[in-house]
Amino acid sequence: LIHLSRHIGIAGAARLIQVADYSAKDIYIHHLQMVASLRSAQLALIFLNFCLVEVHGWSASSLLFGTDEEDASDGKDKADVPKKRSLSSFQEYSHTIPIDRSISPRGRRDIEASVKAHSWPTTIFSPLCEAWAYLEADAHIGKTKSSSQTNGSDEQQPLAWSYLDALVEQGGIPSLDSWVAESSDMDWTFQNSTSLAVETALRATKSDASTLEGNLLPLALSLRAHSPHCEMHRSLARDAAIAFGLYDVDAVGSPPAAFSVVSRIMKDDERAGTSAVLGTQVILDAALLPAALNTLKSEDSEVFEDEGFSLLMPLSDETFHPSSQEGDGEIVAILYGQVGTTAFASLYQSLKDSQIKFVVRHMGHVPYEEEVKMGKDASPRATPTVLQGYGVRLDIRNLEYKAFDDGSDDKTKDVDAEPDWNDSGHRLEDPARNEYLAGVNLETLLGRLQDADATPLPADLQSLQTALIQSHPTQLRSESIVPPAWQRRPLSLQAATIIITSSDPLETLKGVSQNLPSVAHSLANVQVPESFEDLAEEATSLATKVGAISPGWGDAAFGLFVNSRSVDVERPSFNVFQLLDELREEDKKLRELELKVRPMLKNVVSMLGRKEDEEMGAEWAALQAVRKLLDTGTEALVQMGKKGFSDDEKSMERESYDDGDGEEDTSSAEKYRIDVGRGGKTAVLYLNDIEKDPEYQSWPSSMQEMFYRSQYGGAPTVRRNLFTMLVVIDPASGEAHSALDIVGQLMNSQFPLRLGVLIVNGEDVSKGSASPPALWQGGNRHFHARDSSLVLKYIAKEYSGMAAISCLARVSQDVAESGEMSAKEYIGVHVSFLIEMGVIHSGQRNHIQNEMEALLELGTSDVSNKPNDVNYESAVQFAVDKLILPGMSFFNGIPLPDGSEESFGAGMNEILQYEHRHIMDLAQRGVITDTAPRSIYASLLSGEKLFKQFHPLLKESAAEYAVISPKSDLRSLIMHTAAAPSDYSNVDAIFLVEGVFDLDSPGGIESAVSFLDLMSSPPATWHDSKTVSLAFRIIPSGTSPQSQVLSNIFCVASQFDPDDIKSVVKTLHGGTSYENVADVIASIEQIGDISSPVLLKLVEAANHSCHAAKSATSEKKNFYATNGRVYVPIGDASISISDIKMLVNMEMDRTHAITKIILPHLLPAAPEKGGTTNELQGHAIHQAIGTSAAILNEIMSVSSSSSQSQDIAATFDSFQTGNENPLYFSWNDESSSTGHLQVKVSVILDPLTEPTQRVAPLLLAIRDFLKLPLRLILAPRKIVGNDVPISSYYRFVADPIAFPDSNPPKALFQNLPTNHVLTLRMDVPESWDVQQAEAIQDADNLRCDSRNGCGDEANALANEGGKNQDGTEPVKRMVESTRIEYGLKSLLFFGQCYDVSKSTPPNGLQLTLDRSKSSHTIEDQSTAEIQPDGSQQLTDSNQVATQKEHVDTLVMKTVGYWQLRANPGVWDLRIADKSRGAEIYHMVEGTVSGSGKMQLAKNQDHGHSLRKTLVMKDFAGKSKLLMVKRRKGFEQATLFREEFDLDETQEENNETVHVFSLATGHAYERLLKIMMLSVTKRTTSPVKFWLFE
Repeated sequence: LIHLSRHIGIAGAARLIQVADYSAKDIYIHHLQMVASLRSAQLALIFLNFCLVEVHGWSASSLLFGTDEEDASDGKDKADVPKKRSLSSFQEYSHTIPIDRSISPRGRRDIEASVKAHSWPTTIFSPLCEAWAYLEADAHIGKTKSSSQTNGSDEQQPLAWSYLDALVEQGGIPSLDSWVAESSDMDWTFQNSTSLAVETALRATKSDASTLEGNLLPLALSLRAHSPHCEMHRSLARDAAIAFGLYDVDAVGSPPAAFSVVSRIMKDDERAGTSAVLGTQVILDAALLPAALNTLKSEDSEVFEDEGFSLLMPLSDETFHPSSQEGDGEIVAILYGQVGTTAFASLYQSLKDSQIKFVVRHMGHVPYEEEVKMGKDASPRATPTVLQGYGVRLDIRNLEYKAFDDGSDDKTKDVDAEPDWNDSGHRLEDPARNEYLAGVNLETLLGRLQDADATPLPADLQSLQTALIQSHPTQLRSESIVPPAWQRRPLSLQAATIIITSSDPLETLKGVSQNLPSVAHSLANVQVPESFEDLAEEATSLATKVGAISPGWGDAAFGLFVNSRSVDVERPSFNVFQLLDELREEDKKLRELELKVRPMLKNVVSMLGRKEDEEMGAEWAALQAVRKLLDTGTEALVQMGKKGFSDDEKSMERESYDDGDGEEDTSSAEKYRIDVGRGGKTAVLYLNDIEKDPEYQSWPSSMQEMFYRSQYGGAPTVRRNLFTMLVVIDPASGEAHSALDIVGQLMNSQFPLRLGVLIVNGEDVSKGSASPPALWQGGNRHFHARDSSLVLKYIAKEYSGMAAISCLARVSQDVAESGEMSAKEYIGVHVSFLIEMGVIHSGQRNHIQNEMEALLELGTSDVSNKPNDVNYESAVQFAVDKLILPGMSFFNGIPLPDGSEESFGAGMNEILQYEHRHIMDLAQRGVITDTAPRSIYASLLSGEKLFKQFHPLLKESAAEYAVISPKSDLRSLIMHTAAAPSDYSNVDAIFLVEGVFDLDSPGGIESAVSFLDLMSSPPATWHDSKTVSLAFRIIPSGTSPQSQVLSNIFCVASQFDPDDIKSVVKTLHGGTSYENVADVIASIEQIGDISSPVLLKLVEAANHSCHAAKSATSEKKNFYATNGRVYVPIGDASISISDIKMLVNMEMDRTHAITKIILPHLLPAAPEKGGTTNELQGHAIHQAIGTSAAILNEIMSVSSSSSQSQDIAATFDSFQTGNENPLYFSWNDESSSTGHLQVKVSVILDPLTEPTQRVAPLLLAIRDFLKLPLRLILAPRKIVGNDVPISSYYRFVADPIAFPDSNPPKALFQNLPTNHVLTLRMDVPESWDVQQAEAIQDADNLRCDSRNGCGDEANALANEGGKNQDGTEPVKRMVESTRIEYGLKSLLFFGQCYDVSKSTPPNGLQLTLDRSKSSHTIEDQSTAEIQPDGSQQLTDSNQVATQKEHVDTLVMKTVGYWQLRANPGVWDLRIADKSRGAEIYHMVEGTVSGSGKMQLAKNQDHGHSLRKTLVMKDFAGKSKLLMVKRRKGFEQATLFREEFDLDETQEENNETVHVFSLATGHAYERLLKIMMLSVTKRTTSPVKFWLFE
């Protein structure tokens, strides 16, 4: 190569290297220049070999990293065998220089950043408290109705209390006691406390904890996820210690290690359940507790107001110890203490033994504030809390301009000038340099030669040394060269190529994505296999299918899913602590599912004839099937059931997760419709016809023109009856109909709405027939619905439908306002309104009045009685047939909500938007055209979601589900013999229908009897198209003797005929009262219409005690449930076959999917297909399918992840088909785990996006620390644009093994390029208020000094002229570090505020947030004195300063957003005192549904609250809902008073000028100072500067 390079030149030699398969040839060209000057072939070959090894170039054929091991032992050449390497850290691949070597006078460039909460102390107690807070949070995660019910002995003690019990059982930890006593020989560390906390938690949770919980707790402790909870406790403990005089700054042992505040309270029911404190005792010694309790019970003290309840009363989310018992006098205790100390254990055990209600709050380091003020922040007893869970981004700054110094002093310029490396060289007397220059260490190189010790260096080596020195800056600049745009196009594919060939793809993904500026130029030389482009396209299609495309990143793929729940990592507001909560919620959901379902599945599998060695596999397969249904989601289940299943199970599962061609299927969101169109020809009066009426002649008839109007926000105006509304009304009732107001608004906006009215009397509909026409009586009788029908029909026929619509709306409003109205008056109102509208003139009044009176007197509108004429009798019969009543309304057959005007408006808006989208979709697909179908209304009233009659279930905005009786005896099920299937493999859907009845009430008895009637004579079929099997169960309740006996009989109801049980029920509730169970059984023995053998069995069953499972919806006494779908009949009406059919129809699609997925795993294999199943096995199948469906339905109805449309994990697995897909990775497969359901994490991503930079270290923690099943699909783009973070380094701080005292967490950037100016940006959760706390350099302009280096010391030297303060030369350092520390100043409360009176945000409402650290003071003459200014004077002349914390804000107009800063603690949110808002509004409690419907909580009319208690105790940053209501008399008041006179304002001389400024970085801050100084010098008006942090 040396000789060739001399003869054929550098280009030829480079070509030879390319032929030799070295793809990174451009990196070595400048090395060839040096080779040409070497004196021997031996030295040249060693040099070339050394360079090729050190540069870590990739081979174009292998695409693997080369070895970087340096052979300096014996000088022998060794072959470099390529091997797989992971990009585990920046220094391993981004530079040619090892991290422990100096390459230039500047040294190595490192930058580190950290975040601390300086106001939160961390002590060795912190892990003990945070573990407790972690377990306490478990009680509030993933709650369902059934899981929150108390089940007697089955109720488990909360994990947080089990943890404290286990900790107290160990007694006090001596080292922790020594810490409290400030002993100097204490050797306990933070790690010791962490280990103790984890061990105690695992011992306390025992079998309750999953594998994830066992791993997630140490991670949460490392991330300090629950440190705000402990800080909140510390703030309350500090307030209490100050208030009760227990804290003395200078006293040893102050405050005590533990103390308890015991109070006697009185509940005031007249004040909506508020409480008052009657007396308080403070206890320091457990032995004094009995005396204190006696004192509180015997004496009445002064009543304290509720201002100080945060010190005396538990917070709303604090729970009492399970040992607590209710008593006559309500005694409540709060234990403050250092968890783990002897004093805490003693008081805790004493309170527990006394069985009074008590809660625990960790004390923490109370004197921290005073120590900080006195400069003790470096004390090892308490240090600032070092946080994790944030990202740090280093951007290479684009210097679009250069600043030039116009000064004439050339000497000044030369001081900081960059040295001319081209003029540098090797001095003859210098030996070879022992440092890496341009990637070469010449001394090491010469060490391999025999004449290595030659001095001075030969001329050719001197030339080589000079060449290395001069080429070194070029090497530095090439470290982070950004490839040109044309070369970056396949960069994502090239990055994926490197990742898949490494031994650890996740480490490599992290390295490449987070250090892209340093590796981009190397990635650009990687050759991508041809097959990768097709695979990448398939992966991108999969990302589109699962909704994992990020438009903000050039349509790059990114999606992170926990089970099937999407996590918004790509959003700027990403919060890793919310991710932890989501992992816990999904894990808890799976644990609850397995706990409830698995024993039942195991029982069924064993009953259905499985072999013993097959049972475990079948049980696990069935459990996995149930879990798969949960992951699939509600809407996907409905879709699967709608599509149907094949007989082949594999085909079935393929159909379950294959969405066909990827077309969007919106049928899953299809709403139920009632067929209120057919059969109403002579019943419904249609008042307009858009396609025929002349009023609509000017409307466009083309659907295409309608599309043009709609796309610009206009109404879909077209001359077609796109929308039809039916209003059922009785004008004589005097009740206003909200639908009529909506009709007017829609018609005024040219909405193509056809209106039909069904005018009927409610009483006529109830009795099932129309009442005859009433006598005229001169028109003085009260007008009837029949009269309204005749009048309205007359107006529509004689004048126009629009006139009839206007009259209907106006007169209905007049009747509602005036009350009763005679028939003659009713006609007069119509005539007057017709004159007012100009339809008739005043001279026609008498004539029209007489015609209408004659019409009403006759009782019919047409004496000829035409067969197609609308008449009142037909209207009543139509309402009876359709089961509809006045007050209802339907929009294209969809039932509209009823109720208040606000709820109707919100519901109508949702349905209108849905139907508008539906009609537009049909028009775009060509289903609706200019001429077809002939009747759009008729075509819409079709399909599986159409019902012939209305049912109350169809009106429910959201279905309610509950698990009724998961542990009931199989013998309690009743199946009609003729309806029981013999072969369940042919059954499409299995239902479990349960009736819950209060047998102590007449309504419950009647419901039970009708339910038994239904069991004894079921219909031949329950569904029109599917094979359905139903089993029934009665779950009784009641305390009477006869109810207890019936409960025993219903437990074994399958042994009896339903008619026999019905006879027993009727006999026992025939009016006779029973004193005991024996009398009831004696009465049963006297029943004559039951055969003797059956009677004996009934008596035997009655004597056998059976504890039936209690209902999970105990607030309802009589109701029904079908696979968990709850139906409560109106007015305790009895259930009918039509009710059951309706429930079956509504749950059919979902139940069909559940049945077909679970059932094959329960039934035996092929030989049993077509065989028979005995009765008990049939009961077991119904119990398993029905209860599993109920459990799934309940979990999905309350889960935030139930809206997903597919099983993400299964969809990812489908990508791995046939041969191994190199873009698919899987770790910690669930099948190889411990046999329990585990949370699955699935990720699809493009390796070169900002979300990938953020998520890469989290994936490592999920795989290696949490050990969860993890699936990863790389979906690189074929062509990337300018959205690649090509100029950004990134670190996300989430280190699972970090400890604040030995390995503090921080974002560390190593071996950064020295030739770039960098800008540091923080990527923190939305609720964090982070500000720079300490930095020597400007974080906005991080640059290297040409002479002194890059770190903080170099920056200081540059400011000192390049020398130390004593004038000596500085010592060169191998590593130059820049350290920047940020402080968490506060967290954020934020949320939305609504005015419930108008359903709008109260724009401009002033809110304040207050907390006084010692404002809740209780005077104690012996210890402290409260001064008028709120400060506290201790008796020993020492003071603890009080600090009032106050922030304020305004409610924004946009969605009512508000935001307030706060530290952990208990805060009062108020409407600002003496503000306009306080005059108009008061606060109320309530909720807002997704559709915008507002629901106020109960007892909101009592009192006018101006404040709301908020608790800041976590990093989750959840939005808070604030609802305000207008006071009486301020319904129309505005928050903004009348504007003042602008002219007078302008005349004022000294008006303050407000200047708002934002500056980032030292340079801009200096410019801002200059601006502020300039403004103040040049203005005569007062100036106020507002600086944004």
